[in-house]
Amino acid sequence: MATSYLLRLGTVNNKTGILKAAKHNKRETQAERGAGANIDAFRTRLNYSLTTTATTEEIDRTAKVLMVQAGIDKTRKNQVMALEIIFSLPISRHQQDTRPFFHDCMNWTKQNIPGVLLSFDVHLDESAPHAHALILPLVNGRMRGSEIMGGRGNLMQLINRFYDDVAVNHGLSKNQSKYLAGKQKESIEQLVLSWLATDSVMKSAIWPVVRDAIHRDPLPYAQLLGINQRPGNNGKRKSFVEIMTSKVRVERQTL
Repeated sequence: MATSYLLRLGTVNNKTGILKAAKHNKRETQAERGAGANIDAFRTRLNYSLTTTATTEEIDRTAKVLMVQAGIDKTRKNQVMALEIIFSLPISRHQQDTRPFFHDCMNWTKQNIPGVLLSFDVHLDESAPHAHALILPLVNGRMRGSEIMGGRGNLMQLINRFYDDVAVNHGLSKNQSKYLAGKQKESIEQLVLSWLATDSVMKSAIWPVVRDAIHRDPLPYAQLLGINQRPGNNGKRKSFVEIMTSKVRVERQTL
């Protein structure tokens, strides 16, 4: 059973980016629900927020007011409007109370990521329990999203810090990608990509970033999706949608 966690840091761009991200996190995007969606509508009522009951419009308006108060009334075309951190637990953690872990994740975010935490929403209606932290990168009157984001080195420092501060206290381990041999890593990468072949994420504007992340470190994606590295199932694979909306099992084959 997988015990590793997943932490990903990304950017939200353009003027409507915060509103769109908030609508997803608050489950207000109709297209993401219903037939063909990877959200189990019957479990959406289990989702919860650790910050505010504000609507998506109020969250977006809060960000804009804070920027105006800081003297920022115009932004660049490629401006980083927000940072989004995703904290994800193994599929098996659906069987446990997720609040202690995600409370610690939220407090860690406040202590380690500069800016204003706009929202922190936990999703239990997809395959793996996970949370979205949405942060306005407004620091000392300036938008510093690109600086806070940094490069891969900065992300690895944050991942290591998060492990020491939070993950280890909840019985979670670092993924073992660095111990994978070249061919084994390549095999896992191809399995993940194969499972995503018909998923809408490949048509998303963020797909190049996701694709690069899978290439660099495929194991946590395989673990979270419950992908069996060994061949079987008569060549049949579930779609990503089926995986994400399938009922959670106590036991799952992991790498």
